[in-house]
Amino acid sequence: MLVIGYSASSAAGQILQHLQRVGEATVKDLATLLGVSTTAARDHLIHLQAEGLVSVRAERHGPGRPRLVYTLSDEARSRFPKQYDRLITGLLRELIALEGADKVELLLERVSRRLADEYADRMAGTDVSERLNELRRLLEQRGVPAEVAEGGDGIRLFACPFYDVAQDHPQVCSMERQMIEYALGEKLALESTIREGAHTCRFVLKNGDIALTPARPSEPVGTGAREER
Repeated sequence: MLVIGYSASSAAGQILQHLQRVGEATVKDLATLLGVSTTAARDHLIHLQAEGLVSVRAERHGPGRPRLVYTLSDEARSRFPKQYDRLITGLLRELIALEGADKVELLLERVSRRLADEYADRMAGTDVSERLNELRRLLEQRGVPAEVAEGGDGIRLFACPFYDVAQDHPQVCSMERQMIEYALGEKLALESTIREGAHTCRFVLKNGDIALTPARPSEPVGTGAREER
């Protein structure tokens, strides 16, 4: 498997995957991860910086030299493989351009229902913990690394499947939340987003539940009443 042009088992691939999951790391952290010297780890980081895939900032804690902290660049986030990103992003851009701001929310809700239909059969008949883990597996099959919270009360996505379009149209974050809600049959709160600078999109379970297999709206866009949520 390739990670932005690098083998997943290569040093560069491991660094990129690690930063995607944990958000940031020091040279020492990455040297430990790779089992190499800090000099060797720094060489890999210099190469990734030259490719525009890694960013660095200095943190000062008291006297002495500042600590360098490495993160993924916006370029890297946009290039991580997202198997359903290309088509959906293109469709969303066209829908937004054609339908205008007043209809965007309804359009995105309809898209979220259709995406959820792909997962619904795999979700039914299991408890919420099992559904969360099944959803994680399905998301990762589509190129979106995810992790179920230790307490089983939510899920974190380490990549935004709609990263590019979300920069200009944050409504897609609501669409993603609704899609996961419909697939799980549970209400969710979106507590952090990659779009706003967090290193994960974090969804947390709320009280109450919703239908596991949502019915598709039958009316044409813009002619029916919007479902209350």
